[in-house]
Amino acid sequence: MNNWNDIYKRQGEVQSKVLPVVVDAARLFQDKNCRKILDLGCGTGRHTIYLAQAGFQVWGVDSSDSALDITAKKASELELGNIELENQDMLQLSFPDGDFDGVLCIWTTGHGTIADLEQSVAEMHRVVRPGGLVIADFCSVEDETFGLGKVLEENTFIGGRPGEENIPHHYSTAEEIESLFRRFSTAIIEPVDYTYCDPAGQAHVIKAFLVRAEK
Repeated sequence: MNNWNDIYKRQGEVQSKVLPVVVDAARLFQDKNCRKILDLGCGTGRHTIYLAQAGFQVWGVDSSDSALDITAKKASELELGNIELENQDMLQLSFPDGDFDGVLCIWTTGHGTIADLEQSVAEMHRVVRPGGLVIADFCSVEDETFGLGKVLEENTFIGGRPGEENIPHHYSTAEEIESLFRRFSTAIIEPVDYTYCDPAGQAHVIKAFLVRAEK
């Protein structure tokens, strides 16, 4: 399932702009006195760098050495000493229970099956401390790419996205996400639209759900 290392080797850093939801997440982490943050599925580190520059202690985790190398180079150039980077599988994290004050997981969870989503949310719940925050997003069934490719299971497809042909993509409903976050004490689920440009410069809109959950 995981071909991200090859993808990052080919594409390098494609998205570099910090998303507004992450700017908002940083404010929420500060308001809740969250200092140690896990950037789960950090990719090439645009949000890892942003959070570190905002003063957080940040652990950036990804399964791609190529992506982590790009992040490490940027952190070194900026002389940021409050970043730790690790290659880990988000479904089987090595961190102790309750190790983080907050978890950020953006543009990551939809790459997999529903079982992968269940396991990744379970790991987020495990590694965040009681009272800590998880901020994550999930691609919506309303997104324009829903249905592209071969059906793997309900609302999950593969082979339909250029550049990510071998990566499964799962699309969620609000009801499904509510079930995924049932172990948390509170979970606010809201629709969000992201805009971005692909490598060819064409603009796209991603329809997703943003979750702010407290353990």
